[in-house]
Amino acid sequence: MKIIYQSTLTLLIAVLLMPVSKLTAQTENDNKYNISSIKSKGVQVPEENFTGTAWVNMVVGPRDDLNSAIGKVTFEAKARTNWHAHPGGQILIVTDGVGYYQEKGKPIQTIREGDVVKIPGDVAHWHGASHNSSMAHTAIGTNRDEGSTEWLGPVTDEEYNSTASQVK
Repeated sequence: MKIIYQSTLTLLIAVLLMPVSKLTAQTENDNKYNISSIKSKGVQVPEENFTGTAWVNMVVGPRDDLNSAIGKVTFEAKARTNWHAHPGGQILIVTDGVGYYQEKGKPIQTIREGDVVKIPGDVAHWHGASHNSSMAHTAIGTNRDEGSTEWLGPVTDEEYNSTASQVK
């Protein structure tokens, strides 16, 4: 027992006396990996392609060379995207709150935490928070080599407010 205690104590002292540069080197090695966090709300998006207040935290972008884009988007109540389409498609994973999703020519759908929306390529659609709740989702742009998002114009207040009669 005495030998185990002495060995453990010796190891602990060696670690405590280890030069800080050794610990820093380990941290630098960890930074070789492309690690980001989805926890941050991100930056407020310009109203050019959104109505209301929304934030985006892009965790995977074109520079990552992964043929996809992944971002956390957080919408305040009543905030929404403009109509748009993704040539390579999009996946939305609702992580918080209640929102709406609509494809052009189809009824508005309510989306809630836990829902996964699979949007085929080139389908015009919009998504955002409901009237009374914020909403956050992880948006995954797939097959980015097929082209960039095409923004088609705002969702009018009349279209957005029609949710009362359309929501299922």
